[in-house]
Formats: sequence, C-alpha cells, structure tokens
Amino acid sequence: MRVATWNMKQVAPRQPIENRWQWIEDVINPDVVVLTEATLPTTGVPAGWSAIWTEGGVGKRRRWGTIIAGRDVELVPVTDRKGLLRRRPLDFYWPAVVQVAEVRSDGRHWGVVVGMYGITMDLDDNSVGHGRLSMPVLLDSVAPIVKGAENVVLAGDFNVWPVDKPRELEQMGLVDVVEMTASDRSQLSGCSGCGMGAACGHMWTHRNGTSPNAAVQNLDYIFTDRGLASRVTSVSGGIADFPTSWEFSDHAPVVADFS
Repeated sequence: MRVATWNMKQVAPRQPIENRWQWIEDVINPDVVVLTEATLPTTGVPAGWSAIWTEGGVGKRRRWGTIIAGRDVELVPVTDRKGLLRRRPLDFYWPAVVQVAEVRSDGRHWGVVVGMYGITMDLDDNSVGHGRLSMPVLLDSVAPIVKGAENVVLAGDFNVWPVDKPRELEQMGLVDVVEMTASDRSQLSGCSGCGMGAACGHMWTHRNGTSPNAAVQNLDYIFTDRGLASRVTSVSGGIADFPTSWEFSDHAPVVADFS
C-alpha cells in the first residue's frame, strides 16, 4: 500500500488542474493520497479514482480544501466518533481542511487515513502565516478517532517547521515516518526549523518563491500509529525524489510504502 500527501497549489496554480491530477497518477502513483489546497477537475473525480472532499472548500475566497483520493481501494467517510453514551458527529473549526476515511482493500479494513491542512489562521480567522495555532485545534478534533482506530495514517501540509510540530502528535502515540527513516537519507542542507543537526533526514517539500535562495522547508508530513510504523518499507519525497515537483506546485510530495 502506497500512501502519499501533496499540496497541489490551487492558489495561483502552475499547471491546469487536469495536468496536476495526471502527474499524481503518473509520477506519485499512490494507492491513497491526501491532497491539500486541492480541488477536483470540473468534470469531477478522475476516471479510476474515488475521493472524499467537502463541496465548496473552506469557503469565501478559499474554494479549495483537503481531499482523500484512492485507486483500487474503497474509501468510507468517517463522519462521527464514539462518545460516552452515543456517537457524536465530527466537527471541525475550519470546514474542508480535514477529511477522515476508512480504507478497505479487497473488502477488508486496511486502516484509517486522516488528511489535514494546517490552515494559516487564528481562531478569529486572522491570517498568521503558519499552522501553529490551527493544528492543535484540528488534532483535538480527530484525537478520539486516532486513539480508537486500528492502523492510522495522519498526513498533510501542516504549515509548521519540524521543530514546531504540535506536541499533541506525540501524545496521540503517532510516529513521524520521515524522521523515523532519517538515517536512510543524507542531511538536508539548510533545513529550516530542524533542530536535528547531522541526524537530519528531512525532505525539501516547500519552496517559498522562485529565488535560488528560497528557504529549504519541510512542511508536509506522514504520521502513523506505532503498529503501522513497523510495516513501513520505504519513505520517499521532496524535490530530491520528485525533481519535477516545482513545475506543478510549490510543494513536493511525501510518500510512505507499507507491507
């Protein structure tokens, strides 16, 4: 099973939406993908895919959102969580930036995928330029699902540097698969907000601007529960593994393969 995440840049897109979906299929080649700042082609979900999204996106000027899409798997929307006495609907402060789906393969439960975009807003909807304020709120909303599910993947563009990852991720028992496999890669030169020193194995997943001196940023992540982390066979991503990424977006994908 290949699970990926990619911010496909719906704001000031670099390629038509159809071209970006084709690039996902041909180059990333996922079974399941979390797409952030994403929309569907005007003709709908591309042939061969199924998808879960919120119609209309975040709203106002943000007509995009998070999409979970899959090929040759069944995606079942997860819309509520268990309470003490009854099931309660999942409710997110910012509509459309989170999607949750059970993934079934050959009719059997494979896992639960949570797609998340760390929207760069505070609770009063003021722009703050990072996801450090929104991510804890979003994680609190999905915590009951994450803690209660078997085989969990939480992925997306969190809009935070590695050193600023919310502590809630660790409290939920989730493993950063990029950092888990850091020894498989060379140190990322100039990695922004890292703190790992020579042990850094991050990926350049976001280029802010076209300058040769653009910051080297890792903003896109895949986390799993510990059980699923033990089944990771490879982790790839960033501009090093997807050298044509900047032609399509200001982000590069992150990909995890599972046995």
